[in-house]
Amino acid sequence: MKIGLRTVKTAVTASIGIWLATILGFKYASTAGVVAILSVTNTKRSSVKIGVGRILAFILATIMAYFWYHVIGYTPLAYCLLLLFYIPVAGKWKMPEIVPINSVLMTHFLNEKSMAPWLILNAFGLLLIGITLALIANLHMPSVKEDIEENKQVVDQTIQKLLRQFSELLYRKDVANECNALLEGLSKSIKQGRQLSKRHMENQLLSQDEYYLSYFNMRLRQFETLEDMNELIKQIDVDKDVAESVETLLINIADTYAEDNDGLALKEEVLEVFQMYETKPLPTSRSEFENRAKLYQLLLQVQTFIDIKVNFSRIHEKML
Repeated sequence: MKIGLRTVKTAVTASIGIWLATILGFKYASTAGVVAILSVTNTKRSSVKIGVGRILAFILATIMAYFWYHVIGYTPLAYCLLLLFYIPVAGKWKMPEIVPINSVLMTHFLNEKSMAPWLILNAFGLLLIGITLALIANLHMPSVKEDIEENKQVVDQTIQKLLRQFSELLYRKDVANECNALLEGLSKSIKQGRQLSKRHMENQLLSQDEYYLSYFNMRLRQFETLEDMNELIKQIDVDKDVAESVETLLINIADTYAEDNDGLALKEEVLEVFQMYETKPLPTSRSEFENRAKLYQLLLQVQTFIDIKVNFSRIHEKML
């Protein structure tokens, strides 16, 4: 059985919350521990968001509780009506996580059959203790930068392999399964990279480092282009001398493929291949014409693949 960092933080924070509320003389001190348990999250920003949301939701819940308890009395029916109106509001705010703890706090008034100022302050104090301890616990979050960097390497290396496989797929259709497998793995790696990047952003309170997420979004757009290239290359049937320039281009892209490559030189190389095909004799058969057209379409997709990186580099050139 593995005990993770969040589990440890939750257990310790809940215990401290109960202990602190007891020492300070709060009634229903255990509720502070429950608040802490429900407030420890995976990221710093989510903890802040939930904490602020619970405070605002507590104010609303207290106002609604005051109305129903004074109209109907301190009865289960009043509590039922309170939840019937409170839960939809929480849903509209898109914060269903605020419902459990504030619902528990409202039972304090029901149990005491009173909403005296000291009871309201008591409930708010319990809420504040739990939220504050959870925020303190979440100030330390393990960095995922190393994992992101490793994931970037996997993505880039997979794309390099895929481009080399594409150069073979032009003449050897038996490598199609290998290309499909590489694409499948690439999709999973990019998805994982985006998830890690979002977590990295969520753990920054005073800064906004969007580079990693932007990087994987760029790779995702390239992946979509690679998928189109894969399907198109499978349909191309030409002799080696006809597609040799495209083959060389794909290998050159694979060899120079890197994060710090702005793609401008590769873009020029693509244009040179376009110009080379313009000087070639026209096709003499329908089959040759169709395959030449597919090669031209493939070059357009390669150009799109490079342009995605060029545009990314222009936007983020100061961050590399």
